[in-house]
Amino acid sequence: MKTVLFVVALGAIAAAQTEPTRTVDLKGKLYRSVFNAGAGVLARADLSNVPEPLRARLATYLTRRDGFKSIYKSDSDTFERARADAKKRALERAIVSLIDAPGVEQAAMSFVANAPIAYEWKGLHDGPLTEANYAESLLRKEPSSLLAPWLYVFIAERQRVAFETYENEKNDEGMKATAKKYRTFVERCRALDDPIFVALIEDMERQPYVYIKGTKHPRDFDPDA
Repeated sequence: MKTVLFVVALGAIAAAQTEPTRTVDLKGKLYRSVFNAGAGVLARADLSNVPEPLRARLATYLTRRDGFKSIYKSDSDTFERARADAKKRALERAIVSLIDAPGVEQAAMSFVANAPIAYEWKGLHDGPLTEANYAESLLRKEPSSLLAPWLYVFIAERQRVAFETYENEKNDEGMKATAKKYRTFVERCRALDDPIFVALIEDMERQPYVYIKGTKHPRDFDPDA
């Protein structure tokens, strides 16, 4: 009985620590800093009202992001390859910035070197689904991988992109399948101990869309309910 009560207590503590992180609204800035480039990304000025321990985690993320140097090597011989390589280096930076652990640089380089990252999705579901499926195959091979938290959020993001393309195609079956996958990996992110991944998935959840503007959100899309 004492053991059961102790486990329940630990769960309650973890939930209490996670809840403030889930309610912090970063206005999409963390999401954009991870998956997009340009204006409107997270900056140090955005951290002043963020509670601990998330504030310290975000500060470390920004420091690592500012100091990032790619070790991914590739000889781009076409425009398409050069565009794909640029996307790969952006993902490499995201991984190294998010995961503060020994060996992450090599792991990130290996991921982007082998991942089938398309230079452009062209509004179709094939590209993002191929990328998500590759990440899932890595998880199946090594569920406790150093990159597991990143793979959770990457799969969720790519499934959401695919969901939006399916809505644009008016493909309800595709929307149902990707919405289910999206929700599965959102919950895996929410269960992580690292507050930055919880904050990142919540930041993405709040976005009305991430690729193609539509009318549906995968978190509550279930036409059979």
